[in-house]
Amino acid sequence: MKFKRNGNFKQPISSIVLYTAGTVVALIAIAFLVNNILLFKNVVAQYVDQGYPSSEVLSQLIPNQLLPGVFEPVAVYGGIAFLLIGVGIINRKVSEGLKILTKDETTSLCIDTPEHVEAVEDMSQATTNENEQSPENQI
Repeated sequence: MKFKRNGNFKQPISSIVLYTAGTVVALIAIAFLVNNILLFKNVVAQYVDQGYPSSEVLSQLIPNQLLPGVFEPVAVYGGIAFLLIGVGIINRKVSEGLKILTKDETTSLCIDTPEHVEAVEDMSQATTNENEQSPENQI
C-alpha cells in the first residue's frame, strides 16, 4: 500500500535523532578504521627499523593485527550505524502511515452511536439473565 506524501508532513524528532546517532557512530567507525591502519603502519615501521625483513613482518602482522583492526570497526560500528539509520527510516514511514489517522477522522470512528449503545445494553441484559438462570447462582 502506497501513501501519497503530503507537503505538510513534518519529520519526527525521533527519526532525526536516530539519523544523527547513526551518522555519529559511522564517523566513529571511520575514525577507528583510520587509527588501526595508522597503528599497523607504525608497528611495521618499528619492526623494519629493528632489522626484521618487511616481507616477514607483513606476513605475520596482516592476519594478526591488520585484518582484525579493519573488520572490527566495520562490522561492529558499521552494523550499529546501519541499524540506527534503518530504524530511523522505519520510524519515519510508520509516522507517515499514522498521519492518516488525524483527529478529525478518529472522531468519526467513534463507537458510541445509538445502535451501538442499544447493542451493548442488550448484551449486558442477556448476560445478567443468563447469570440469574444458571443453577450455580441458585445455590
